[in-house]
Amino acid sequence: MFKTILFLFILFPAFLFSNNIHLEKGIDFCKNGNVDSALYHLNLIGDEVTIETSNEDIFNKNYYTAKCYDHIEANKSAEYYYLQALSIMDSSEFNNADIYLDLGKFYQRINNYVGSNKYLSRYYEVELERLGQEAMTAAGNIGKMDSLEASISSMVSNEKKLESDIRLLIVLITVFGLAFLVSLFLNLRNKSKNNKKTKE
Repeated sequence: MFKTILFLFILFPAFLFSNNIHLEKGIDFCKNGNVDSALYHLNLIGDEVTIETSNEDIFNKNYYTAKCYDHIEANKSAEYYYLQALSIMDSSEFNNADIYLDLGKFYQRINNYVGSNKYLSRYYEVELERLGQEAMTAAGNIGKMDSLEASISSMVSNEKKLESDIRLLIVLITVFGLAFLVSLFLNLRNKSKNNKKTKE
């Protein structure tokens, strides 16, 4: 019994890793136009979410299977897998806007202009929303940079004022120091004259 559990414990990570390898290989083959190899590896992955596969894995399996069938113009299969992938994505927390673009182009190719318009519009809505968020982030960053520049400018201005105040203080100390020395000198000279007069 212990050996069986140990064997499963050792085999489980290998199985987990092999599913990821099949998904990665399937995606790579699909992107390179090697449809048969891509479909072979993608079909080795199950259709249900398990310990070793996430929703996103199942989405990618269906999405790239659809792209493969789309590539060879197996339209019914392509549409089925695109819609499967879309259904998984809509019920999950991740988003891949490219599926809307691919589905829109697919429907355009098979002359389903209503479907094409629907998914292309959805793609551009998502992209505009993303660009709007990026623009807001950029505007926020520009605002922070403006604020930082204002702070730096204020610090430079304060530094110049401080330097000016230090110079003024040095001049005043010098003037008062000279005045003190002159008054001290005059006092000593007057005392010296007074002492001479008293002695005479």
